[in-house]
Amino acid sequence: MLELGARYITPYIMRRLVKALVNEHGLSRVKAAAALGISPSAVTRYLKGERGSQIDLRDRSDVEELISRLASRAASRPLSELELQLEVARIALYIMGKGYACPFHFRLEPSLRSTGCRVCRSLFGSSPLGSSPPAVEHQL
Repeated sequence: MLELGARYITPYIMRRLVKALVNEHGLSRVKAAAALGISPSAVTRYLKGERGSQIDLRDRSDVEELISRLASRAASRPLSELELQLEVARIALYIMGKGYACPFHFRLEPSLRSTGCRVCRSLFGSSPLGSSPPAVEHQL
């Protein structure tokens, strides 16, 4: 379950952030990289779909709103590494707590479907981070 977050959900969130910064906020690849504290080559990999494209949650408007708000913050001022990690983790926990990644997880591990797995919802859905959209407006 944590591997699901680290290997698939976090890269998805980063890809959506990069795309929002470049396509919606008009940042260059270099400026998007600086805003997120990542390399320009990582930005290129996200834009090309080489990272973060194995899961697609664009139909989840609440997730898209969280990512959009974080992108707006990053476009207005660079985020510290800690700030970025914290906010991306909050969004990832929210996704897992809502069960949005379950269909993808069931495809990766078909045996989970037969068990009626609700681990992520149980662990993250009842936490303050998973039960409602995280507030990405605060500053550290």
